[in-house]
Amino acid sequence: MELAAALIVLGHVCGVVVLGWLYFRRYQVARPPIGIFNLADVAIVLCGVVVVPVAYLTLPLWLVGGLLAIGALGALSAVLEPIVRSRGARWATLCAVAVTELWLAAGDAAAGSPLPTINNVVVGLVALGIANLWAQSGLRARDAALLGAALAVYDVVATSWLPLMGDLFSRVAALPFAPLVSWPISDDAAVGIGLGDLLVATLFPLVMRKAYGRAAGLTALGLGIGGIVVAFLVTGWAALAIFPVMVVLGPLMVVQYGIWGWQRGPERTTWHYLQDEPLEARPVRPACAL
Repeated sequence: MELAAALIVLGHVCGVVVLGWLYFRRYQVARPPIGIFNLADVAIVLCGVVVVPVAYLTLPLWLVGGLLAIGALGALSAVLEPIVRSRGARWATLCAVAVTELWLAAGDAAAGSPLPTINNVVVGLVALGIANLWAQSGLRARDAALLGAALAVYDVVATSWLPLMGDLFSRVAALPFAPLVSWPISDDAAVGIGLGDLLVATLFPLVMRKAYGRAAGLTALGLGIGGIVVAFLVTGWAALAIFPVMVVLGPLMVVQYGIWGWQRGPERTTWHYLQDEPLEARPVRPACAL
C-alpha cells in the first residue's frame, strides 16, 4: 500500500513538473505590475517561508482554511486566465472547485473519497501557476539556486531538528486546499510532498531553460524528479515519518547552476531568451457580442 501511494504521489509530481514545462512555452501568466522578480523578492519569499508555518500553527483552523482557499483559488485563477478566456467560465470553474473541496472536506474522510485526488490536482496547478509567474517575471537562475540553498538549510532545521513541518502537515492535512500532494495509506497516515518542494521542482527547470537553454532546462527537470524519487527512497529505507526534500533538491540546484554558468558564462536575461527562442504566436479568437 505504501509503495502504491508513493507511486501515485510521484506520478502527480512528474505530471506537474512536465505540465509546468509545457505551460511555460505556451501561455503567459498575467503578472502584477511589480517589476522583475529579483533577489529582494527572494528574501521576502524566505521570510514568508519562516513566518507562514508558525502562523498556520497558531491561527484558528477556520482562518487557516480561509487563507489556504484564497491563495489556492488566486493561483488557480492566474493559471486559467490565458487558457479560459471567458471570465464567467473561469469564475464558474473556481466556484465549482471551491464548493467541491469544501463539501468533501466537511464530510467523513471515508476510504475511497475523491478529496485527495481533487486536492492533488488543485495543488499541482497552484505550483504550476506560481512557478510560471516567478519564472516569467524574470527570476534569475542564480537567485533560484540561492533560494534552493537557503530552503535546504531551513528544511533541515524545520523538519529534522524541529517538529515544525510535521506539526504543520498534521494540522492542515484534513483542511480543504491543504498545501500538499498526498495519498492515504491508512486512516491516520499518508505519503505526500509539500507544495513548497513541488513548486521548487517545477520552477527550477523553467529558470534554467530561460538562462541557459533547452538542454539545461531538461537536465534540471530530470534531476529534480530524480531527486524527489531519491528522497522517497531514503524515507522508506530509513523508515522516516518525514524527510526534508530540499536537502536533496537544494544542492542539486546549486551544482547545476555552477556547472552551466561555468560552461556557458553569464545567464540570459528574459529579453535575450525571448529573442533567441521566440514564443509561438497563438491565434486570438474574436470575441462574440452577447
